[in-house]
Amino acid sequence: MVSQRILCLALALSFGALSGAAMAETAPECAPGATLDTRVEAVLAKTDRPAHQRDNDAHRLSETRFVLSHVKPGDHVLDMGAGQGYASMLLSAAVCSGQVDLQNPQGWVDGYKMGPARDAMAAARPNVHLLTADFDKIPVPAVPYDVIFIGTVYHDTYNEKGHDALMLDKALLSALKPGGLVIVTDHATVAGAGTSATNSLHRIEKASVLADFKAAGFELVADSNTLANPADDHTKIVFDPQVRGKTDRMALVFKRPLL
Repeated sequence: MVSQRILCLALALSFGALSGAAMAETAPECAPGATLDTRVEAVLAKTDRPAHQRDNDAHRLSETRFVLSHVKPGDHVLDMGAGQGYASMLLSAAVCSGQVDLQNPQGWVDGYKMGPARDAMAAARPNVHLLTADFDKIPVPAVPYDVIFIGTVYHDTYNEKGHDALMLDKALLSALKPGGLVIVTDHATVAGAGTSATNSLHRIEKASVLADFKAAGFELVADSNTLANPADDHTKIVFDPQVRGKTDRMALVFKRPLL
C-alpha cells in the first residue's frame, strides 16, 4: 500500500512538472505561429517588468514592434549598450528558451549606477546574462548570435577613445552566425553631418551607418521609415525636452551573408 502511494505521488509530481513545462513552452509569445501583435502584447504584459520601464512603452512601441519582427523563439541575442535593460527584458521574453546578453561598458555601469537594476533583471530573468565590456572588447560568444540589437547607441561607439568603426563592425560580423542580423536604430542628423555630431548632439547620419556596415561585409536587408519623424529639429541634442522621445530615427537591418 505504501509503495502504491509513493508511486502515485511520484506520478503526480512528474505530471505537474511536465504540465508546468508545457505551459511555459506555450506562453503566448512562444506559441508556434504566434502573430507579431500577440507576441508584442504578451511581452509588454509581463508583470515582473518595473514601472519605470512600463512608462516608456507607448513612445517605444514602434521600435519594439520593429525589433521583435526580426527576433524569434530560441534566438541568442546581444543587446549592445543596453542601459538598464528596457529592450533586454522584452527580448528575454520574446526569445523564450533563448538567451539575451545585456552589454554595457564598465564606464556606463559605474557612471549611471546601473548595477542594482541590472542585477535585479538578471535575477528575475534567468535567460538574461550580464556582459560588461567596452564596445570594441565584446568577447566572441561560444555560440554565435542570431541577432545583435544596437538601439540608439551606435553613435556612442564613435565617442569611445580609439574607436575604429571598421574593426568594430567586422567583430560584430564574426560574432554572428551566417545569416544572422544586426538591427540598428539611431537618431538622425542633418544631411552631410556624417559622424560629426555623435558627441555634441548624440546623432549620426544614416549614410555613415550604411557605409560602415557595407565596408565590414554586411548586406542591407531593411531600411524602414517606421521611426522617421520629418518634423524633428535635427540641430538639437536628443535630450532637449522639445525633441526627446520624438526624434527622427533610422531603423536598419543588416545581415551577415550566408557564404
